[in-house]
Amino acid sequence: MRVFKTLIIIMILVTIYVQPIESIGDKEVKMIRVDGVIDGGYADLIVRQLSLVEEGEPVIIYLRTNGGYLKPTQDIVTSILNTDANVTIFIPRGGFAFSAGAYIALSSDTLAMAPGSSIGSAEPRDLSGQVDPKVKNAMSSWIVSIAEARGRNSTLAEKMVTENLNLPAEKAIQYNIADLLVQDLDQLLEVLGIDEYNLVMVDKDIRSQLLSMLTDPLLLGIFINIAALLILLELFNPTYIGMVVAAALLILSFLGLGVIGADTTALALLLIGAFAIVMETWVGEGELAVAGAIMSILGIFLLYRGEMFIWTFNQRLLVIGGLIILGIGVSFFGYYIHKIRETLMMRESPVGKHVIIGREGVVKKDIKPGEPGIIFVDGEYWTASSDTYIPVGSRVRVVDIDGLTARVEPIDED
Repeated sequence: MRVFKTLIIIMILVTIYVQPIESIGDKEVKMIRVDGVIDGGYADLIVRQLSLVEEGEPVIIYLRTNGGYLKPTQDIVTSILNTDANVTIFIPRGGFAFSAGAYIALSSDTLAMAPGSSIGSAEPRDLSGQVDPKVKNAMSSWIVSIAEARGRNSTLAEKMVTENLNLPAEKAIQYNIADLLVQDLDQLLEVLGIDEYNLVMVDKDIRSQLLSMLTDPLLLGIFINIAALLILLELFNPTYIGMVVAAALLILSFLGLGVIGADTTALALLLIGAFAIVMETWVGEGELAVAGAIMSILGIFLLYRGEMFIWTFNQRLLVIGGLIILGIGVSFFGYYIHKIRETLMMRESPVGKHVIIGREGVVKKDIKPGEPGIIFVDGEYWTASSDTYIPVGSRVRVVDIDGLTARVEPIDED
């Protein structure tokens, strides 16, 4: 039952993060909200959303960011440049598209900025704040190619990388970096001719939030160190649970480092989870089943990419109900496996304790009436009792088994 209780707690915590999507009416336009660090979660969200849009369909990306990581930025820019949708990026009043945000903004079909917004400061830096000249040159070339692909001012775009140039909305319009100057979102919809459409607000869903968490460098460092410690402990004190957890942490670390993708990670977690649940048949007291269930749930979250299932339904109860059904199924399966293990453990072995009845052994500790001693028989030590005193070194025969105590009688050695 511990498995079931643990899963219920996990599901309650997970559903807190379910972000409903608001939409009504027939004609709709998606607005993907990007407000924070550009990471693997935002990259996954944008790539998934754009992959589902039909040719020519308008999509708005609400962008406000101080920057982010290179690989997610590359994924987002590539997706925007290659999509059949018409992508408009909107930087709101008081907003900013700095660093990674500048590359993303320049890749859009239409870049709209509100008064008080700004774009620029795209010089690449590593986590320690240092600038690698080779990376800087590569990124300046890349931003130029992005600007040229969209017919924008490539000279000023390059200066955003080489000189950390910043441009307010008015200057960005004046120098052909941005396309539209709008007061707010309502005016943008009107200018684009889609003001009669219903706006579908798309925020990070569970999958994207999970990926954002897993691509955090600090968390990745913690995962790798914990995995290394668990592996070290396994070498001195082998247990299945430590190795299973270490394997899962390493898989998640590979995902965060960009070595493997989300789908590969999902498959690996499902396999590890299934292995952990099956191993509960032979070892553990429920911990492996709990770990296996958790990994299976994480794998399923990462596996589902389709918008027709968990990520975009407006009804939160549907999501909660699906998770509960899944959790109950996994927990009962784990509990069933645990009961199978208990049954197997209770099954009498062909070399069990009753086999020693009639066997002879040697007393290793005096046996006195009412005070058990110890005998050595068939390569094992047993607690032994007798109605007579039998000293150390005497040979005895096992006549019965009472629980874990052997009833013995002395052998006449004459």
